Amino acid sequence: MSERLKVRFAYQRGFQIVEGSTILAAFEDPVEAFKFVRDRGARVWLDWGRTVIAGETGQYDFAASFLQSSVGRILKNQWGSLSGTWLWSISTSDPRFRRHGGQRGNAATKDEAVFELEREFTRFIAETEKYRR
Repeated sequence: MSERLKVRFAYQRGFQIVEGSTILAAFEDPVEAFKFVRDRGARVWLDWGRTVIAGETGQYDFAASFLQSSVGRILKNQWGSLSGTWLWSISTSDPRFRRHGGQRGNAATKDEAVFELEREFTRFIAETEKYRR
């Protein structure tokens, strides 16, 4: 089993968990899909692209999205005592995902920042019940 699994929307079928071209499971509820991924020691494979602010992209600035909704960001620290490390944060305007107040941290490399953000986002969605008000 892969350490990263895709969760995708399946029209009229809810959400599918996919490894490569193989459908591993399907759920009506995205929380259950994320629990499936988490319980296998994996993380959800988010979509990544450059962060765009006012039409400009930063050299060391990347945005994560899930089902076309922005869910987080990684950014290389350029100055100060953390210069060269990567900041990661879960931040989203989607009300389904934002009640937790945001997880964030630092990582030594870009790959570690991607890992941390994907892992924490997977955990957050899988444990959504804890964050409901």
